[in-house]
Amino acid sequence: MSVYSGSELAAGIAPATLKLVRGGQVRICAHSGLNVTSSNHGLMLATGAGTLEIDYQLEQGAADIVITPDFSVALAGPGTFHFALGINKTGDTCMKPLPGNTSEATFSELMGTGVYKAQPDQTLVFKAGKVDARAELTSDCGCPPAAPVMLADAQPAPSPSKEQPATGPGEHVAVAASEPTSPLPPDKPGQVHIEVDAPFVFSARPGNGRPYSVARVHFSSLPNVYFVQQKVDPVVLMEKAPEVSPKTVVETPRPEKPKKEKTGFFGRIKGFFGSLFHR
Repeated sequence: MSVYSGSELAAGIAPATLKLVRGGQVRICAHSGLNVTSSNHGLMLATGAGTLEIDYQLEQGAADIVITPDFSVALAGPGTFHFALGINKTGDTCMKPLPGNTSEATFSELMGTGVYKAQPDQTLVFKAGKVDARAELTSDCGCPPAAPVMLADAQPAPSPSKEQPATGPGEHVAVAASEPTSPLPPDKPGQVHIEVDAPFVFSARPGNGRPYSVARVHFSSLPNVYFVQQKVDPVVLMEKAPEVSPKTVVETPRPEKPKKEKTGFFGRIKGFFGSLFHR
């Protein structure tokens, strides 16, 4: 993939390689990171605890800077740079020239005034990130070599002997035939067969706790597989008017109107006698 200025790269369990458009490459060892920023004069490579392997050439007037937690490493052209640079968790910084390295690298302390120019063939380590605490490198520095691939020779399978071994009385040895359809050897008198009683347990639960899927099949959409040769007449549904229950009308009884009493001469007489006898 393409990497632009300001990109941050990281390698996993295997090394990663950053190829430069101008030529050369930077190898990021396993479990290491790199931040790449470009400028008009060169590249600025920043890394933390990890290991890098730089392999490229610089032209006249070009310069790159490698920033570590304790140093600023200047690479000035013209020259060929091929070396390993590693930083551990305690702050020790190692440098190991690789084949083809012909230029020196200048180490400058970020939190101090120490400056040191490492020669093209010089292998050293800066203890705790200090120039004054430099020493000869006694351990390895750089990406570890890949594990060798072991190849096993395939041994030919032993061919079965055609001769049957001698058997004693009451013994029987079966020799497997090369043909899978060959019949079983005949039984001999007195031969004992082995019978094993093993329980068979059925469980409706899926194995290993794996979920299982349930498929829904609509039988109306399937063809008639049982009566393939039978001709089925189509069924036509007759349209009928919807059946509606007859409307029942409930009549509400009207209240009876009180009868008007006659108010004539006889009516008044009737009212007079009714008031006397309370009727």
